[in-house]
Amino acid sequence: MPSQEHVHIITAGDDIATTYTASFRDYPGITRTYVFSDNTLYFRHADPEIEKARFTVRNAISAAKNTSTSIGIPFSNEVISAPAYPAVRDALTRIHREHPGARYTFDLSGGSKPLCMALLALAPWVNGEIRSAFDERVPRSVPLPYLPARAMLANPNYQTILALLVKHGRNEKKTTAPVPVSRQYLYQQLWPLYVMARARKDPPAAIYKKGRKAADELTQPTFSGFMVALVDAGLTEEVSSGENRKEKYYRLTEMGGMAFRFGSDPATNTLVKTVLETLC
Repeated sequence: MPSQEHVHIITAGDDIATTYTASFRDYPGITRTYVFSDNTLYFRHADPEIEKARFTVRNAISAAKNTSTSIGIPFSNEVISAPAYPAVRDALTRIHREHPGARYTFDLSGGSKPLCMALLALAPWVNGEIRSAFDERVPRSVPLPYLPARAMLANPNYQTILALLVKHGRNEKKTTAPVPVSRQYLYQQLWPLYVMARARKDPPAAIYKKGRKAADELTQPTFSGFMVALVDAGLTEEVSSGENRKEKYYRLTEMGGMAFRFGSDPATNTLVKTVLETLC
């Protein structure tokens, strides 16, 4: 059985070469390294002191890369532009899609505050382990919260519902929250993709016109249970519509979007795969 991949992510500071070498003492199983650096490092500055500092960091990144290459560990530099949070989110989403099931470790001892804060906020979504020196000399482990949303998405039906909300709730103007999607529409779209959590021993012999067995049908109570669970978990929110107050509408929350990015499996169905690919 092949060993688990181990992705190590480190932020770029002037001591990154030394910090990276020390990482192998604590994480001897690293199989892939990504350094996250601010794009301003590669801009020339009129102030010679600032330019000198940037040059030092660039040289340190090159030294760390040489160390990594010499021992056969792939090393990539992710250059992050402002604003840092969405840029880091998109980069980490792509890395997670390329290395599913990997162990993720983070060293946030260098780099700018926005870059480190973005990685600190996003690390729990990949079950990451974090070290940071903060204002000390020696890096220490940073405890992270457990995210129940990831366990919830083990049920593929939740993944499909979130994919529908991402796909049909996109706001092209990007000036307001995602567009609400009606309950009826979500139910109709989930029906042919519904996956039973548990198979029944003696399913009825009746066959529906769409070719599904009666035991496989998505019932309204089951669907209602899905939506209540998503709302309670903070992944979606129920909103009203001015046009039809009797119909329920749902909208994806920021947490729901993050849960979908990092907790969904492309193998669930074509819809989930397609939506995930548009986010990477």
